[in-house]
Amino acid sequence: MRLLPIFALFVAACATACSSPSTGGGYYALDSHGACDAKTADLCSQVTPTDATGAADLSGDGALAADGDATDDAATTDAAADAGTDLDGFFDDPDADTGPTADAVAPNGDCPERAKIVYVVTTDNKLYSFQPDKLQFKLVGTLKCPAGFGASPFSMSVDRQANAWVLYWNGGSASGIYKVSTLDASCTSTGYKTASPNLEIFGMGFSANGPGQTDETLFVIAGSTGSYWTGFDTLASISFPALQAAAVATVDFAGGAELTGNGKGELFGFFAGSSPPSVRQIDKVTGKTNVKSWNLPTSDFGAEGDVAFAQWGGVFYLFYQGPADSSTNVWKLDAATGKASIVKANTGMTIVGAGVSSCAPTAIVP
Repeated sequence: MRLLPIFALFVAACATACSSPSTGGGYYALDSHGACDAKTADLCSQVTPTDATGAADLSGDGALAADGDATDDAATTDAAADAGTDLDGFFDDPDADTGPTADAVAPNGDCPERAKIVYVVTTDNKLYSFQPDKLQFKLVGTLKCPAGFGASPFSMSVDRQANAWVLYWNGGSASGIYKVSTLDASCTSTGYKTASPNLEIFGMGFSANGPGQTDETLFVIAGSTGSYWTGFDTLASISFPALQAAAVATVDFAGGAELTGNGKGELFGFFAGSSPPSVRQIDKVTGKTNVKSWNLPTSDFGAEGDVAFAQWGGVFYLFYQGPADSSTNVWKLDAATGKASIVKANTGMTIVGAGVSSCAPTAIVP
């Protein structure tokens, strides 16, 4: 989720537009003007990226020929060295591009192992897995969702089958939710349509319908892009498979929030732009946020920045990039002690969405 003052909307849209994949298989780059120029249609020029060896990226997926053979790697995940299953959600990288091996399924037949880690999405359409206990990011792939010119990821959540659901935004309005594979970042349109202008753009997170239940609900805190962050206080749910949004309650704490849930049936919001910045547990029926709360240092968080949020192992992971930060920092908030600290600084990415399914652990097992 991107928290920006209203005057920055147009500039943000222009910059994002020039990083989107083109219809010709290459990528757009800012032209010699270096900025949006309303007097000319020559905003961007199409370029064909090259990989580490200087060979053209013929597949258009941004993958590098890191194996040194000067041949463009296919848009697949290297997994030839996997022994049939990949229990930790990460794939090996041998020379041959053979595609990902299917993950083992949990004993209850519900959750694949890769549904038990965190995923993040960046402003330049990259999907990464994130293993919190190792603080390790791994590139899954580049999203090529047909979201339209100028649109970029805004928020994301992940369900129990390890499908990522990504909301795109073009700087002025939402342009739809897309279903994304956490195996290879392939993207499918869903035809999602908002129920009303007040449910147009949002942070989102899946929460189990009760402790230990395998059914879950996608919750959002939404508002209208016309009012920007004013009035972002509608708690709503999105039903499956119809993908229809319906208001549930009014949240009693002002400001837009990113959400995360867990297998206990709890729902939490990261209110980075509120005063004070805080993480708060949200009642899924009433929208009240006074169940539990953890205040964050005002000097480190604010109303401008790029925000994402996930719970894993009983700990909150806050992905935040403020105006003075060169890239996203990863913060860890211990729910037991209330202590927040940076555990991975300057990731080199601008993360705007994070997703973790209700399959993820709710406590660390020694």
